[in-house]
Amino acid sequence: MIDIDKENRIVKKIFDYEEHNEKFMMKEIYWLKYLESKWVPELIEVGPNFVSTRYYGPDCLELYKQNKLPDITEQVVEMYKFFKEKNVFKLNGSLSNLTLNGDQLVAFDFKWARERDNNTVSEIESYEKWLSKINIDLVERLKCMI
Repeated sequence: MIDIDKENRIVKKIFDYEEHNEKFMMKEIYWLKYLESKWVPELIEVGPNFVSTRYYGPDCLELYKQNKLPDITEQVVEMYKFFKEKNVFKLNGSLSNLTLNGDQLVAFDFKWARERDNNTVSEIESYEKWLSKINIDLVERLKCMI
């Protein structure tokens, strides 16, 4: 469950502690701390069954649907270079898991993230599935970075 407090700019992701949710919560916390940068939301609080991060506004899918998504192509390339340097594969790069902090692109929802491996097929499929809406050339640029 996700609770958004727009007034205080906080997103609270609540985990119900089914077996897989505890694992997802631990992964979320790990990656947010490990990747702390302009590319991920500020981690505000960790509780027994929740993670609170900074809320920056609507996700990029919402902006895309409203035809209000600015050109974020170069920032996506920079962000994925950063992820590669940190040896992380996010897996789910959906526009619904990206937002903007002003003009700065921010990725969230790292429960499916993992360390990079030699499985470039799943990485390419992820780019094609999630990021082709931004710019079809972006997918080719990301493939070249693998």
